[in-house]
Amino acid sequence: MIPQQRLPDTAALHEAAAQRILELARAAIAARGAFHIALSGGNTPRGLHARLAREPGVDWQHWHVWFGDERCVPPDHADSNYHMARETLLDRVTIPVGQIHPMIPAAGLAPAEAARLYAAQLADEAPRRDNRPELDLILLGLGGDGHTASLFPGTAILDEHEHDAAEVFVPKLDAWRVSLTRPSIERARHVLFLVDGNGKADILQRLERGPAEAEMPLPVERLRPQGKLEWYISQPQ
Repeated sequence: MIPQQRLPDTAALHEAAAQRILELARAAIAARGAFHIALSGGNTPRGLHARLAREPGVDWQHWHVWFGDERCVPPDHADSNYHMARETLLDRVTIPVGQIHPMIPAAGLAPAEAARLYAAQLADEAPRRDNRPELDLILLGLGGDGHTASLFPGTAILDEHEHDAAEVFVPKLDAWRVSLTRPSIERARHVLFLVDGNGKADILQRLERGPAEAEMPLPVERLRPQGKLEWYISQPQ
């Protein structure tokens, strides 16, 4: 779990992560003319989004926004990651609408169809390496069970290698989701975990020590990013 930054509180976490994201955005735009980022869901990114939206002078016109995973709910639903991102970031900045890519763009879309369409969007509009999508940055969170994006323990998506996005049924939530797959996450130029340490002591300790011989690797432990991997973690209060 290195390199990592341990921050004293959530505000410092958001500030440090925002500065790193803005640095990567400037570098990507200077080098390749665009910045392709996948946002994460949950509560932790809310403050990060608000901090990014306040930054002056950002070249939003060259940002392209993707999502790491999504609940299978309409895009205006309170549980939608896209809806949260719109409220906290996307409606506050000037990223062109055509450069924002929700995973569930319309109500009533079946999970398998949503995953197929998202994989097709990635193939058509994301940067590519070895004929597969290569995003500049993927933001990820960490669940107490070791899941990240919608890669949950014991789910079939963990062994999906053919597609860049896939549907997944999560039994513990009794719900369908759509997620980037391990290969699409692993090919990103940068992967940045954003972790609020409150309530995460056990899982962070597990990641520090690694799985014991009799333990199955957690989803997050199965990721093998090919690019730069960084962790930003706030200290528990």
